[in-house]
Amino acid sequence: MNTHRCCGALRRALLCLVASFLLAGAGHAQEKDAVGTGFFVSNAGHIVTAFHVIRGRSQVLVGPIGPAERKVWRVATVLKTDEANDLALLQARLERPPLTVAPWSEVPVGLEALVIGYPQPFVQGLSKKVTLGIVNGERTETGEQALFQLSAEVQRGNSGGPVLSPDGVVIGVVRAKLNALSLAQKTGDIAQNVNFALKSSRLIEFLQSAGVPVQVEKPNLVLQPRPYETYRKAEASIIAVIARNPPGAAAVPADPRGLPAKDFLLPEKPGN
Repeated sequence: MNTHRCCGALRRALLCLVASFLLAGAGHAQEKDAVGTGFFVSNAGHIVTAFHVIRGRSQVLVGPIGPAERKVWRVATVLKTDEANDLALLQARLERPPLTVAPWSEVPVGLEALVIGYPQPFVQGLSKKVTLGIVNGERTETGEQALFQLSAEVQRGNSGGPVLSPDGVVIGVVRAKLNALSLAQKTGDIAQNVNFALKSSRLIEFLQSAGVPVQVEKPNLVLQPRPYETYRKAEASIIAVIARNPPGAAAVPADPRGLPAKDFLLPEKPGN
């Protein structure tokens, strides 16, 4: 076997090894109710989340909304999905300020990155959490250049949530995390905060193909607000997503023809 073939075989083996250590996503893929994070991208109630959060489910709810004593969930319609990029576009009868999206070409490696979402809601409770890290670099071993690596902590429930620049512009969508326990069993080395997100350029293409008037804006690399300021700026635009199969319901394809307005009062912990 020549050197070129050896390198090719080694590369394929490496790809298989890395893929085996990636969790399917940071959402609850195996729970009775799948829970993820979404964020508003238009004034017309368009919401982006991860496709794997809603995969195989007949009903998608977003929330919680309403006063503290009566939190309800609103039905959302699935308008468009992109399984390859793990994206789903929802629409609900809700008015929230949309987040702007950055051209990926304007996002430098080393930029501070914030993740806001609903990690482990079955354990940590259904409230927004914020984590802080940096853009570590691009994930290049797959050859398709769609993902980047970040050190802000993500957990199950963060899937579909935004990765934000310090000034609150979306630079990515939370995709997956490295399975540190499996990697440690194989290599004896514990990886720390190795997480992956879809680049904002793929999100812009997805929204434009769906006809959503996405707001594109360069991140301000001079402005350096503190994390709590970024959180306050963005929190109203971020929402939890629950995908489920109610008793007797079968999974149905996306239907963009109507926006159901029905609300649901769910148990305090989704899935109960």
